Amino acid sequence: MNEILAPFRQKQTLAQIGLCALVFIGMAVPFKVMVLIEGFTEVRPVNAVPVVVGLLLGPAGAWGCAIGNLIADLFGTFSKASLLGFIGNFLAAYLPYKLWHTIKNGEKPNVKSGPNLAIYIALSAISSLTVSIFLACGLDVWLKLWIKDIFYIVLYNNFGFPVVLGLPVFIVLTSDAHQFEPWMPPRNGVRAGRKTTARALGLIMVAAQIAILIMINGGFVMSSFAPLTIAGVVFLLSLFGFILI
Repeated sequence: MNEILAPFRQKQTLAQIGLCALVFIGMAVPFKVMVLIEGFTEVRPVNAVPVVVGLLLGPAGAWGCAIGNLIADLFGTFSKASLLGFIGNFLAAYLPYKLWHTIKNGEKPNVKSGPNLAIYIALSAISSLTVSIFLACGLDVWLKLWIKDIFYIVLYNNFGFPVVLGLPVFIVLTSDAHQFEPWMPPRNGVRAGRKTTARALGLIMVAAQIAILIMINGGFVMSSFAPLTIAGVVFLLSLFGFILI
C-alpha cells in the first residue's frame, strides 16, 4: 500500500500523475463521439496509454490514468459506473507494472528480446481481461446491469490498442537513443518469500480469469450463476492480494 500511495509524497511523481492525466484526457475526450454503447463506452485509442505508462511510471502512471479517465467521463459518460472505470483504469496500468517486476527480477521494462516482447503482449492480455471482468461483472453485480457486449468491447479495446499503438511508443521510449529511466520498485520492497506469494496469487488470478472467460462465453451471468460468482470472488481476492502484497 505504501508503494501505491508513494507518488502523492513527491513533487516529481505528482507532476507525472498530472501529465499522465492530461495525456489521457487529451486522447479520450475527442473519441467520446464514437459511441459503441450509449453512456458506457466508445472507441478508445486512449487504452494504449495504461500499459505503457504503468510499465514506465509505475504507481504514478496508474493514478494518472485513473484520474484522467474520471475527468474524461465528465464529458459525456459520467455515472455511478465511473467509479468502476476509475478503479479499472488504475488496474490497467498498475497490474502490468506489478506483474513485470514479479516476473523479471530487477530488470527494467523493455521489449529488446523475444521473451520480453512476449511478456509485454501477455501483460496486455491479462490487463485487458482484468479490466473487462471488473467493469462488466461489476455492472452486473453492483448495478444489476449485465451487458455482454461491454465485456467484449472493453476486452478488445484494452488489448488491441496497447499492442497496436502502445507497443511502438514503448519501443521508442525504451530504446537506447532515448534512455528513459522507468520507475523501479524499492529494492527492499519485495523479499523472496513475498515474491513467491505474489507469483502464486498471480497464477490463481489468471486461472480465475480464464474460468470466468469460459463461463461468460458459455452464456452465464455472474449475478445468477454460483460457479461464476465463486470464480469472481477468487479473482477479486487474488487480484487485490497480488496488488497489495
